[in-house]
Amino acid sequence: MSVFNKAAEQLSGRSAETLRGRGIDQLPPLLGRLIEETLADGQSHSQVEIALPDPAGQMVPLMCTISPLRGPQGALTGAVAVFTDLTRLKELEWERRRAERLASLEAIASGMVHEIRNPLVSIKAFTQLLPTRFDDPEFRQNRARVVGREINRMDDLLDRFRMLSTASRQPMEAVDVLVPLDDTLSLIQPQLEGRGITLRRVTPGPYRPVLGNPSELGQLFLNLCLNALEAMDCGGELTIRVADLSQGGGSTLIVEVSDTGCGIPDDMTEQIFNPFVTTKPHGTGLGLAICRAIADVHKAILRARNHTGRSGSAFTVEFPVPSAKPTGVPA
Repeated sequence: MSVFNKAAEQLSGRSAETLRGRGIDQLPPLLGRLIEETLADGQSHSQVEIALPDPAGQMVPLMCTISPLRGPQGALTGAVAVFTDLTRLKELEWERRRAERLASLEAIASGMVHEIRNPLVSIKAFTQLLPTRFDDPEFRQNRARVVGREINRMDDLLDRFRMLSTASRQPMEAVDVLVPLDDTLSLIQPQLEGRGITLRRVTPGPYRPVLGNPSELGQLFLNLCLNALEAMDCGGELTIRVADLSQGGGSTLIVEVSDTGCGIPDDMTEQIFNPFVTTKPHGTGLGLAICRAIADVHKAILRARNHTGRSGSAFTVEFPVPSAKPTGVPA
């Protein structure tokens, strides 16, 4: 090495005096390998994120760019490494994520308070009137029914809320998405027939398996389908589309649930997957939040959009799949 400035000393934890005139084997191994690759292929390696220990032993996040040095005739004579300290950028990113987590917790806490307080008001009213109206059988019967309903409502709310935190602990395996999807469509078939909703399937197979949990995927598809049904009047159309983009060299498998309902309000498109955000008069706002949590665990991307030129919306789940066909999967 012929040039090693003060900034490089600080960021790499190495002294220029001990390195000048020495080989790259004296550099930190990761940095040395990057320089060796550039010297071997003569190509630049731009914006590579690495981490090197400083003199105190603390790992410093760096952006590193290695460029070849060439002589007047174009011959490769060496390489130059340029570092950018990412410490402050990483700190800002951590602060942003922390602020987002706090905002999410605040929204969840606020929503839980609101959703649980309503049934508690009914139960409290019953207990306050019970001493004076205990001998009224009609009052006892009606209030017992209301209390039971409100307790079930809170229990269901807590069960749905618990799903936000349990999805990440479920075992994963290779899953054909048509299996939980078919189970879901069987479950909602009575609702489709009762409301005169047409089911349209665009699912030409076969498909690559995705890594997932069948039960969680079933819950994901069920929530999306129920959300679509609730958005439609009688006589609508529910469309289920599955497309394996890896067949054309891609790396995703898409499952789309589309409806002909009222669509998503423009001011809620960015918030629709947040907990306790709902457009339904009596909704909890947890169904789509659970969908997002399940999709995140499966490293899938969940998107929502309104149709263009017609009513309704579509929810799309993009699952990662291997680009090469696994052994044993039919061609």
